[in-house]
Amino acid sequence: MTKPLVVTGLVKEYRVPGNPPLRAVDGVSFDIAEGECFGLLGPNGAGKSTSMQCITGFYPPTAGNVTILGHDVHAAPRQARALLGVCHQDDTLDTDFTVFDQMVRHASFFGIDAEKAGRKARELLDRFDLASKADVLVEALSGGMRRRLQVARALVAEPRVLVLDEPTTGLDPEARRVLWSIIADFRRTGGAVLLSTHYMEEAERLCDRIGIIHRGRILDCATPPELIARHVPIAEIEEEIRPGVRWKRPPNLEDVYLKLTGLSLDADESEDETENPQMHPAEAVEGIRP
Repeated sequence: MTKPLVVTGLVKEYRVPGNPPLRAVDGVSFDIAEGECFGLLGPNGAGKSTSMQCITGFYPPTAGNVTILGHDVHAAPRQARALLGVCHQDDTLDTDFTVFDQMVRHASFFGIDAEKAGRKARELLDRFDLASKADVLVEALSGGMRRRLQVARALVAEPRVLVLDEPTTGLDPEARRVLWSIIADFRRTGGAVLLSTHYMEEAERLCDRIGIIHRGRILDCATPPELIARHVPIAEIEEEIRPGVRWKRPPNLEDVYLKLTGLSLDADESEDETENPQMHPAEAVEGIRP
């Protein structure tokens, strides 16, 4: 059976005048089965968004290939993109349209007639608690509402593969839970989801498998429990939560990231990665040793 998404040996380099090419994505490979949610977990600058842009066909890769249900994203972009729903990290909404018109216009790009598009748009706007804003211009929406609209727009053409780049950034807790529920419903229909996030809780809750990404490479890929057992095989981690106050907790995915890279998920990999580059990554997590 053809898998919804297959990424093989993906490389993306940028030319830097007077310097060697900057490799932002370095040999990324993974696949996603029907009904599966695969997560790319890492901080800003790790290569998540560049990988997403190549996977969705917006950036040409330097090497490697990407297929959506057997269609090569770059060799057969029309066929591949017809099966994709995409929510980019950046705001890509058309601010001159009303919320409803934004949805219907986007559906028209996929050959969906106005009547069907209107029904689907109203259904999604209601689900995302945006029905009361249907006739409001996009530019008048708050940041959180615009984020919800971007995700709703990604679903309006009923894709088979949903690519979500940091979809819950700027959302309040209730809106995040609504989105989680919608993702679960999409998966129950056999839809495949590629999710990038730096939220540990979100990754653990939504993703069947996670690729830990650092400097454009996937360092390891497995289910959340397998990653934790493999890299942080201890029952508890003790940490100081404020001066003089310590507590113990079970290990989590952030500890895995610390163990593998020496960085937290709140770091920015585009900046200097550590004040002490000689320190072993494991030493960043108290109680963990190489």
